[in-house]
Amino acid sequence: MELVEFKEVDYQGLYNFMKPIWFETYQSIIPKKQIEYLLDHYFLIENIHNFRTLGYKYYKLVDDGFKGVVVYVEKENEIYLDKLYIPSNERGKGYADFVFKELLKLGKDVTLNVNQSNERACRCYLKNGFIIDEEQIIELEDGMINKDYRMRLKCK
Repeated sequence: MELVEFKEVDYQGLYNFMKPIWFETYQSIIPKKQIEYLLDHYFLIENIHNFRTLGYKYYKLVDDGFKGVVVYVEKENEIYLDKLYIPSNERGKGYADFVFKELLKLGKDVTLNVNQSNERACRCYLKNGFIIDEEQIIELEDGMINKDYRMRLKCK
């Protein structure tokens, strides 16, 4: 297992890789319109460029092939894990645990946001030592909202 930084060519296919994962993950949690809005916000090429100018780093999770996507940004006092997405047929193989250990090697707490209704992801994070710091209501456009937990994994 390893994290391999995206090359320029990799960004072109990211939207199409993420779309089925997002619909599978969120279709029973948030409206289709909100899924599409968030996909565009995070994965249209021009928006990826904007995130990259803010210091966000994009990695492929590789283990005998491409297994998932990891996006994080290093902040002064923490590593913010913005995205960790693994297709359903690759879950349960220890990839999330590997990612968390790799990020902790950077010497800072790891934080993330997760939709409160994403029970599978919440269980994964709690099982791996994350704690809930707070509940957040994040207002998007057109009255859409995300109800998230802000979670933290302490660097020991």
